[in-house]
Amino acid sequence: MEHVEVDVVKGLKAIELLKVDLLQAQCLFQRGTFSGSESEMLQGLADLVGLSYLLVKRLGFDFSRLDRVLLQRLERWKVEELVDFESQWGDLSLLLSYLAPED
Repeated sequence: MEHVEVDVVKGLKAIELLKVDLLQAQCLFQRGTFSGSESEMLQGLADLVGLSYLLVKRLGFDFSRLDRVLLQRLERWKVEELVDFESQWGDLSLLLSYLAPED
């Protein structure tokens, strides 16, 4: 039983570390926006995406489940006109076609 308990503790520690890393990535992105650093902004955003996938796996979900939920959220935002991104710029349609191209 001791081995299983150690694995659970390691798993919980990994989840907590990933959550901290997500906050640090958000901070990096914010710092980049304040300083005008394209590199920091993109690195922070890339870290948020990558860390989110790692956290999903540690929580016991498949990567594809996050993909499906993301696509559902984007479709919902498109219908609900989230901050006019769709009507003014078509950003949601562009992102949806990028993530799930129709052949």
